[in-house]
Amino acid sequence: MSNAYDKMLNRLNAYRQMQNMSQENMGSVMGITQSHYSKLEKGKKIISGEELYNLKKNNIDVDYLISGRGSLRTVLDELMEQCSSKKRAELLQLIVWTVQQGMESAQIAGSAAALFTREIELLRYQVFPHTSKRTIWYKIRMANEMTQSEMADVLDVSVKRYREIEKGNTRANAEVVASLYENLGYLPSIILEEDVVNLSCLNHIWKAFEKELQDELEAFIRKGCGLWECRPGEGAK
Repeated sequence: MSNAYDKMLNRLNAYRQMQNMSQENMGSVMGITQSHYSKLEKGKKIISGEELYNLKKNNIDVDYLISGRGSLRTVLDELMEQCSSKKRAELLQLIVWTVQQGMESAQIAGSAAALFTREIELLRYQVFPHTSKRTIWYKIRMANEMTQSEMADVLDVSVKRYREIEKGNTRANAEVVASLYENLGYLPSIILEEDVVNLSCLNHIWKAFEKELQDELEAFIRKGCGLWECRPGEGAK
């Protein structure tokens, strides 16, 4: 059992108690019995992909449970959601470039910058047409220029099992998702929200900017959207 997964179980237990939820209540949220949930919390069974998805579906912050960092929404999500789907790839490129300029202005470097670069590559694979029918796991692997065997090693699973995950034939359990975060830095919401462009990493960087810089960058992005008649704030066209 990975260190990241152990920490997730600790956070899950603390979260349940903080919310004054019984094991039966939490089990119900996850679609399982109290007895089964008790075994999960004690580490005697691994939280399945379906059970992890049920947590997310019931508005429990799985990003926080696995990473210790709460999920964030920023104006970047609003801009993306309000833009025409036909212009979304262009908007994403504009957002990425603009946030990069913000990072330089705010002098963000080191591990945060490295994670940001990795996120950019994944975002490119998420929105471009030639990968639209591929699973998020394929896109992560391509963004990191890894073979299926290398991905399996990173996630500590067999190649056969990884292939089934990448094909979408089976959901990755919480231990695999925790390993993904621990070794490559991707938050679980990226896996659990495969049908949308997930800006989780960019949102954390955006929040690190001073308000004045955020306002300046947002105005620049909105101006670019206006040139495309994307116009966030007026609804998608």
